[in-house]
Parts: sequence; C-alpha cells; structure tokens
Amino acid sequence: MRDLILVGVDLDLDLAAELAEKLAPQSVLTLPGESAVRICGVADSSDRSVLKPLLDGHHVDLFDVPEGFSAKRFKILATDLDNTLIENECIDDMAFAAHRTREMHAALELARAEKCDASETLRRRVAVLEGADVSSLEYAVQAERFSDGAEKLVKFAKRLGMPCYVISCGFVQIAAAAVKKLGLSGAVTNELVIKDGVVTGEVRGPAGGRLMDSDGKRRTLEILAQLNGCELDEAIALGDGGNDAGMVAAAGCGVAYRPKPALCAANPAVVIRHSGLGAVMLLFVEAWTDAFVRSSKAKK
Repeated sequence: MRDLILVGVDLDLDLAAELAEKLAPQSVLTLPGESAVRICGVADSSDRSVLKPLLDGHHVDLFDVPEGFSAKRFKILATDLDNTLIENECIDDMAFAAHRTREMHAALELARAEKCDASETLRRRVAVLEGADVSSLEYAVQAERFSDGAEKLVKFAKRLGMPCYVISCGFVQIAAAAVKKLGLSGAVTNELVIKDGVVTGEVRGPAGGRLMDSDGKRRTLEILAQLNGCELDEAIALGDGGNDAGMVAAAGCGVAYRPKPALCAANPAVVIRHSGLGAVMLLFVEAWTDAFVRSSKAKK
C-alpha cells in the first residue's frame, strides 16, 4: 500500500478529494494552512492517471511514498547548499561583486564545451576570482537567501532529534553562515583560499584534501551516517544537480529539489519541481498530526 501526497499553490483541494476517492484509499487528509492532500492507503496497482487533471498545467507536485511513511525511521538530514538550501549560486554572487560576471559565464561555458569534470570546472571558475577583494566573499554571505520552506524543514527535523548537515561543493566560508543561522550540526565543503584579504584564485577540498565532487558527497554522507550511528537508508539527502546524484541515490529518502537534467537522469525517488523545501516534511506522517479527514473508510 502507498500514500500519495499532492502539494501545490494552485492545487484544487475539493477536486483532489473527489478524484482521490477513485483510488479507493483508506482515507483522504487535508492540512490546515497547507495547499496539500494526503491520499492514504492506496493499492500499489491503482491507476494514478485519475489524478492527471490536478497535474496538467498546474504547479502541483505528486509524491508516492510507502503507507504511513514516518520520519522516525531517519536519523540524519543532509542537504546541498547552492540552489537547494539556499536560492543562490554563491560563486556567481562573488563574480557579480567583483565585476567579473561576464568572465565567470565564459569560464563555465568553455568548461562545458571541453566537457570538463565538476572539479576542473570549479577550479576554472574560482580562477576567475583571482585578485578579488575578500569583500566579494562577504557580499555573497550577505546575499544568502534561504529557499522557501528551508527553515521550516530544519525545525521539523530538529524537533525529531535529527542532526542536519550541509554537504556542498561550494565554500565553507559561505556554508558556515547558513549553519550558524539555522543552527545546523555542521558542513563539509570546499574552501576558498584567501590570503592577505585577497582571493588567490585557488580552491581546496575539505581539510585541504581532494575537491568535493559527486563521489565525495556520497562518501561524506556515508561518514556522517556512521558518526551518527545509522545506515545510509536512515538518511535523508537533498540536492539539485548532477553532483548530488550519488548521495541522493544512496539515501533512504533521496530528494531532488527543482533538479537539473543531470540529476533527473538518475531517476530520484522524490522530485520537487514546483513546491518549496517545506514539501519534504509533507512526505512524513508526523507533519499531518493536525490534518482534517476529508473521507475515511472507517466512517462508512
């Protein structure tokens, strides 16, 4: 049996409840203050196409999870930084502050044309910032904007006793600000090299080691899971790009947030295309404790 969750700002709650009945669910729930419906206890063989009118042409996400899917089975939450936990692409913010946006774009396009891997692409982009004043980094920190629902999700996870981490190919100087603002447990990221108040154009990996990449992100998730006494299938991992594919696929609950094609190609189990990060909470029954029962077999 499965639970189906519909989430979206233009979700027609009445129509959703009506169409849900065609799936012969155990119950249909709505949540005060949320544009969301949970269709509980649907047979695996049920025809999901009955929900098509709710999805076509609408900004609505559909999630398919095991019946009674509980956050209590998960022990840690890990998230990418740029374009996931925060809306920004921080290296672009730095380039803007240093008046090097055009050069940054050109470096990225050339790296793509030459099919450079993620680490080489990052090195080339950071090299564009050589000689920039450290104020460009400070600008990126100040420009940091949390994605819609990010704070809500973190509070939910922390309420359940779940440590939350950032795993990023970005820079620790920027991730540290997010960790402090949200009260996260820590961050494992690359580090931008600064000397005498100037960006050197160099980047180094965590603790001076190899640059963080897709494999590094997955390995970091493995290590954090072990440090917290759990297995990979007890981890929640969120990301948006191809370099997140490894950790998203490895986690027990892998979430692709407004994903780029490279991550979509990995067929993540949960894809959020329209909603904010707060939709991650709605996967779990703990977020539905105040739900209103629209219909239930138990009432018949």
